Amino acid sequence: MANYLFIASALRPFDGPPMSGPQVYDLMMKHECWEVTASSPHFKKMKPGDTLVFYLGGQKGRYIAGEAIIADEAKPITDTSPETFDRKQVPYFAWRIPLRDIRRYEPKNAGLDVIERLSFAKGSAVERKYIGLLLRNGCRLLTDSDLSLIRNSVPD
Repeated sequence: MANYLFIASALRPFDGPPMSGPQVYDLMMKHECWEVTASSPHFKKMKPGDTLVFYLGGQKGRYIAGEAIIADEAKPITDTSPETFDRKQVPYFAWRIPLRDIRRYEPKNAGLDVIERLSFAKGSAVERKYIGLLLRNGCRLLTDSDLSLIRNSVPD
């Protein structure tokens, strides 16, 4: 099984105020899914049983919020898909990944201090003050050691 870190940042609907990373996360966890664009990094490699970890970016975030297991194959979002977002305001998600075994972490316990110790950050020349640049691509592959480090950083 593989492990992935999804980065949720503010989401801008066509009309109305933006949704913060924590609001996006809460909405998707309420619907037990994660929605992605067709070009989301690593998306095509994800399989049922893989672990997804969620980092919330932006001013109201900057912490790892939780994890979940992919429950089933991703499904294309159609007019008959369960509604998570108002599809007229947020039409850019093309796939819905169903989740199970959702585990939410206490907010703000695992932040950038944990991110900078993950394999993709340690292997980078980016200075700590610019670590957020490594979180711009939306999804990162995590090693089993990375997942253990994250889990050991949050209280049970």
